[in-house]
Amino acid sequence: KVDGLLILGQISNDYINLLNRIEIPTVYIDFYNVEAEADTVITDNFYGVYEMTNYLIKNGHKEIGFVGNIYSTSSIQDRFLGFYKSLLEHKLPLNQAYIINDRDDRGKYIDLELPKKLPTAFVCNCDQIAYNLINKLNSLGYRVPEDCSVVGFDNDIYAQIAEPKLTTVEVDIEEMSRTAVKLIIAKLKSKQRKWEQVSVKGKIVYRNSVKQLTESQVK
Repeated sequence: KVDGLLILGQISNDYINLLNRIEIPTVYIDFYNVEAEADTVITDNFYGVYEMTNYLIKNGHKEIGFVGNIYSTSSIQDRFLGFYKSLLEHKLPLNQAYIINDRDDRGKYIDLELPKKLPTAFVCNCDQIAYNLINKLNSLGYRVPEDCSVVGFDNDIYAQIAEPKLTTVEVDIEEMSRTAVKLIIAKLKSKQRKWEQVSVKGKIVYRNSVKQLTESQVK
């Protein structure tokens, strides 16, 4: 009795292969996978974090960390690659000590283990992790953004309840939803349509979690 499926969030390859065997039009939202034989709608994770990292560098930050398990989801991988592209363009080194794991292989959040020497800023793969990082830094006696700047991704509730409020990338959820519905309707009208991947651009929301460094403060 189901004409189509909208799948939100990352699922396992076994689940994808099961869906591939079911002749029901499917659209995946917020992740993609080479095994998924269906349309996908994602936010522009790569460019969003690329722009955010450029913003940090523009504010004088040269030692920047990334928080997220880069083996966990396609979204985190793309956000990390956007971060790395910005570093490459500005000829800044990627310090492995500044790549912080935030979750285990099953996606459960773990305690953040910070390096002995902090970077001047962290790019977090999502707002909830940025919120957790700020609390961790506060518990260790550090102040955000005075001692370390923190930015996130999503512009969800955690960006609002964080103290200070987070500079983050806002995901255009409404446009992603509209696009997913258009794709599923088009697929219902013609099951012979080729698969399509649509990327929806977000925007940076500037708040109070980033400090502009002076030349004397740049490490």
